[in-house]
Amino acid sequence: MPTVTLNIFFASTPGTQTSCDVYRSADSNTGPWEYLQTIPLLSQSAVFFDTGAPLGVNVWYRVVGVPGTPSAQTFIAGPIQLNATSSVYAVDPLRPWASRAFDFCSTTQGHTCGNETPAFVWAGFGDRERAADITLLPLTGSETPADVFARRKDHTGSFQVLTRTLEAKEAIYDLFTYGGPVLLQLPPVYGQPDIYVQPGTIREAYISADQRRPYRLWTIPYTVVTAPVGPKQGTACANWCAVQEAYPTFADMTAAGGTWQAIATGDTVCGDPEDQAGYGDGLYGDGPYGD
Repeated sequence: MPTVTLNIFFASTPGTQTSCDVYRSADSNTGPWEYLQTIPLLSQSAVFFDTGAPLGVNVWYRVVGVPGTPSAQTFIAGPIQLNATSSVYAVDPLRPWASRAFDFCSTTQGHTCGNETPAFVWAGFGDRERAADITLLPLTGSETPADVFARRKDHTGSFQVLTRTLEAKEAIYDLFTYGGPVLLQLPPVYGQPDIYVQPGTIREAYISADQRRPYRLWTIPYTVVTAPVGPKQGTACANWCAVQEAYPTFADMTAAGGTWQAIATGDTVCGDPEDQAGYGDGLYGDGPYGD
């Protein structure tokens, strides 16, 4: 998954920085800034993973130490650009380890026949509706009502994805079972900026008369919402469950040359930081996959 990794250090003022605010801007190194998260600093350092950065544009990050105090130190990083790809990404902003990339089948390849690659297939959007925000009040003696109106709502709609293996089916369950909003990032050709959507009732359909076949078509209705703010769970590579699976004891980890920094960046479990995806909170991550 496309990810920006921030390695944060407040080494110049030891013992004075205990937390920091992280902001992002897609406009310039002077803002305007979008607040992302307040994270604790352990030994005055932290690793932060941003999976919600827009693709194909420059972004800047602003890190402010000890939020709310006059002595807060501020650092600016950037510009950084994540390449736009041909995949569609469904990103859980609070559980990045559950996020999924959806690809497209070749025009000559049958969706339900032949090989099972790609296992996750983007099938497209349905129709959209933009609800009015109005109240019409009848007036005595008037042919027309009083019209009270406000800005029209953002759209509601649906999208469909296809899974072609049982493992992919279970991954869809992981993505949507938490019940929260999802960030959709699409290739530029769609003309659709990044949107956060709140999924509604999800429909899972067998698409083969032989239900022993693993193919499923998923229809996900949604409403566009604002980005959520809250504690993020650890990344796919930097969480205690994954670390314990790789190294059952602390001695096993240190004997293999592991360090706290390597745990935070995900190197301990996954090796290459470019293979990671998600958010890190301090050196650990937060939530069921970070505690």
